Order: sequence, then structure tokens, then C-alpha cells
Amino acid sequence: MINSRALLLLALSVLLPPPASAQINPFRGSRATPLNADDLTALTDASNRLLDRPNLVAGGTEDWSNPQSGTNGTVTAGNPVHRKGMACRVLTYRITVPNQQRNATLTWCKTKDGWKIA
Repeated sequence: MINSRALLLLALSVLLPPPASAQINPFRGSRATPLNADDLTALTDASNRLLDRPNLVAGGTEDWSNPQSGTNGTVTAGNPVHRKGMACRVLTYRITVPNQQRNATLTWCKTKDGWKIA
């Protein structure tokens, strides 16, 4: 299972502004993420369902949403990879908060304690 601390890192990496951007960024100067606890739970559950899927193939997806906040997204599996002798999986996240969409790609590796960001 993916831990919530790892998902918080994901949320921050996806929703905080990049160091430099030529486009209008409504999150500029904000250190807070618009994802709430229920959003993170839905995102975590979708990630776990995808990573725990038997015979997961590249392109497999899991959708998630939180109707109360209007936030939703998709987690998509990429190709399996190996890092430091561990079986890993690249996941791409599409997160939509009202009127904004962000994307991130993370590599998760299976450890004895569960999935961890590589």
C-alpha cells in the first residue's frame, strides 16, 4: 500500500508552481495544495488499486474523484522498470482541481513494507 506521506509529496510536486513559468499560474506564490484529505484518500486508493492489479499492463488506468471538492483524476500505469534490484512501476497522474489540470510522473518500487517512491 502507498503511504499517505508519499501521496502528499506527489500532491505538492504536482500542484505547486514550477520554478519558472511563462504562463499564468493561479498557484504562484502559494505553498498550500488545494487537495484536501478526502482528495488524497481517493488518489491513494486509485494508486493502490492500480499497483495491486494482477497482470498490470502499461496503459492500465484507475480513475478517482471527490464530488464534494470537484477534484478528480486518473492514474495510468507505464512500463515496469527495475531500480536497485526492485520491481518498479512508472505511474502518470492527471489531477484536475476546479479549472486547472496538473500532471506528474512518479516511479513506485515494491518493497517489503509496500510501494515507495523511487
